Amino acid sequence: MTADQIIHYIQAPGKLNVETLPLLKEMIGNHPAFEAGWILYLKNLKNLNDPSFGQELIHAALHIQDRRKLYLFLNEKSSETELNQDGATETSVSQEPDIYSLIFPSGYQLETQANKEETMGETARQLHEKSGKKISLIEKFLEAQPKMPPIKDTETGSPMDSQPQHEVETDDLVTETLALIYSQQGYYKKAIQIFEKLSLKYPEKSTYFAGQIEKIKNLMTN
Repeated sequence: MTADQIIHYIQAPGKLNVETLPLLKEMIGNHPAFEAGWILYLKNLKNLNDPSFGQELIHAALHIQDRRKLYLFLNEKSSETELNQDGATETSVSQEPDIYSLIFPSGYQLETQANKEETMGETARQLHEKSGKKISLIEKFLEAQPKMPPIKDTETGSPMDSQPQHEVETDDLVTETLALIYSQQGYYKKAIQIFEKLSLKYPEKSTYFAGQIEKIKNLMTN
């Protein structure tokens, strides 16, 4: 699945169906650190009312740092409609399983109500317009290209304080992905710099980012 396809399904998650499910499952199998892949995979399972959704949600929670973002995306009501067996149209909305209470604190529901205007579709559109080079890098990462071209520091280290919160969160997700790409391509110092900046910006995740930095330093010494 290409970066353009990923953006397309973030914009229109109601189009995730039985055909996209195996593609997403293969993608997260090959790239378990790619959070957007996990988020789309869970949304796909939820669209299909797949019985494995609850178990996969627990599994995915280990790979997704920002569960608020996951909760918002999973519970965004889709405008897509589909035909049932009787030929009538119905909106594809599944009930929240009891397992939600184990993954998401009750505060997420309140926060979701307070941020109804925030949608992943709008975030994806802004990301597509402003981060073309970043999307290109993600596509190369997913296609396992042998080497990627160098990236200007301004693409990963520019101030984002003036951006809307939902845009900042999605851009940070891409930035973290770029750090993982850098580490896989041997740009260890650049990857460490990104994780250090993210650690300062999100002190509540400092343990996670410190672990990523330690892994990269181990790669540098081996």
